[in-house]
Amino acid sequence: MNFSCVAEFNYFDTPEYLSLLMHIVTIVSIPIHCLGLYCIIYKTPERMKTVKWYLFALHSWIVVFDYSLSLLAVPFLLIPKAAGYPLGLSKYTDISLAYQTIIILILFAYMVISIVSIFENRFFIICTFSFKHHWVYLRRLWLAAHYVIVVFLMLPMVFLVPEENIAQHIFEQLPCLPSYIYNAPVFVFTEDITYHFIISVIFVVLCCLEISVFVGYLASNSLEQLKQKRMSPKTFQLQKKFFIVLVIQMSIPLICFLFPLISAALSVLLNYYNQGMINTGLIIASLHGIVSTVTMLLLHRPYRRAVKAIFYKSEMSNQTEDSQSRAFKLRHFKTYKTAIA
Repeated sequence: MNFSCVAEFNYFDTPEYLSLLMHIVTIVSIPIHCLGLYCIIYKTPERMKTVKWYLFALHSWIVVFDYSLSLLAVPFLLIPKAAGYPLGLSKYTDISLAYQTIIILILFAYMVISIVSIFENRFFIICTFSFKHHWVYLRRLWLAAHYVIVVFLMLPMVFLVPEENIAQHIFEQLPCLPSYIYNAPVFVFTEDITYHFIISVIFVVLCCLEISVFVGYLASNSLEQLKQKRMSPKTFQLQKKFFIVLVIQMSIPLICFLFPLISAALSVLLNYYNQGMINTGLIIASLHGIVSTVTMLLLHRPYRRAVKAIFYKSEMSNQTEDSQSRAFKLRHFKTYKTAIA
């Protein structure tokens, strides 16, 4: 497709900038994610056993989502339009771009559901309520329903993808673009984002509402148990400290999504196109996994101690090797002097 306009762009607007930074994030994240997985599986203490596999599930969804974004897809988005094309490994597959997009959205939703499930776990373990013996079984259906409903809400998006490639129509609504975008296999996910916006808002609001209910009841019920002496002050303080750590652990990584979401929302509302801003937003979003894992390792004392032990042993091992090397050289030197004498 030929266009006579001359586009003004810099390195931050290019696919090379996005691909390079995404791949750097992927490489850096591998050892961090492996360390996080190791700590969850092998260093989770007995007092945290009730939440161990919930942390494992959350960590797993975070890793899968991050790599689907920063390694497999690496989407070059043309926001404010729901269009773009992949720069990652997925471009070499035969999987439809519509399904690739929906899979990434589902993975993001599953990651959020895992956060909700952790708060429900604390609610179930700590709180006392009249229907608890029923909730033992219902909670499994409740959690499974979240995963199933997300898929059913996402699938209609396939039918909202334009039947014909309308990239030219999208280009006409954007400012002058570099030639490499005009020549790229641009995919238009949808022309009308109404459905996507509605279900996104409903999903976020419901998840936030569920978390608020669990947190609110957990706080009030714990205080009630403390007043009625059904929970010791020591246990209350331990549960309170652990709960605060969990809240911080879940909250800090979400900051990585604030800038991308706010910038994307403003771009859509103001019909403003800034490729450098979108690229940078995606890179910041891809840091979510690293920030989440590092936050977990730093906040939970057992994991923090495990990390310290790993690096301390490594340092001690190096010091021991150096000492042995110096001792060997000293013995060799003494033997050499004796031989000369």
